[in-house]
Amino acid sequence: MKLQVKVIQRRGNFSGDLQDFNQDWNIYKLGFGRLEEEFWLGNENIHTLTKQEECVLRIELEDFDGNQRWAEYVIFQVFGEEQQYRISVDGYRGNAGDALADRWYGINLLPFSTFDKDNDRSPLHCGQLMQNGWWWRSCGRSLNGKYSSNPRNKHASKGVVWFRWRGWYYSLRKVEMKIRPQWFSTASSLISETERLKRRFRFPKAMP
Repeated sequence: MKLQVKVIQRRGNFSGDLQDFNQDWNIYKLGFGRLEEEFWLGNENIHTLTKQEECVLRIELEDFDGNQRWAEYVIFQVFGEEQQYRISVDGYRGNAGDALADRWYGINLLPFSTFDKDNDRSPLHCGQLMQNGWWWRSCGRSLNGKYSSNPRNKHASKGVVWFRWRGWYYSLRKVEMKIRPQWFSTASSLISETERLKRRFRFPKAMP
């Protein structure tokens, strides 16, 4: 059966054993984490999925008060490694605010960066400074930042941040990034999604 909804990233404190998202280029390429908890599906896998058909990106967010928001982008694609996994994202809708296609701080058409691959548009090395992998224009916040159980602690500025909702210095409790083909209804069932992903994707062991 064809997989119609794909979770490509998840953040949260599920078992107390937090996943480190400060990984190198090759680990981000292949994917890492535990599919039932925190993980990154892998840039090469995301590229393969999004080149097959036109996709929608949906991001579901939750803060530490139990409030939930969502953002969707009707255009989403990650290009291949020869283009440094450049992202195409546009067509926002939702109630979380547009943090990805924002005119000043958005990430549309930017390449991916990690601590060992500086592809950002800043004179600083954003992968090293922010200690995770993401698409950066000027070392802003990302959804791959350091997870914190205190949303406003000293690490919050490098945390799991969606600045258009809770601001630049609030690290979120839960995040899921998922994609679906543009023709596929959001009302369709997500039952056994994690199990299907487990059968399809096998991550190499990430560095500690």
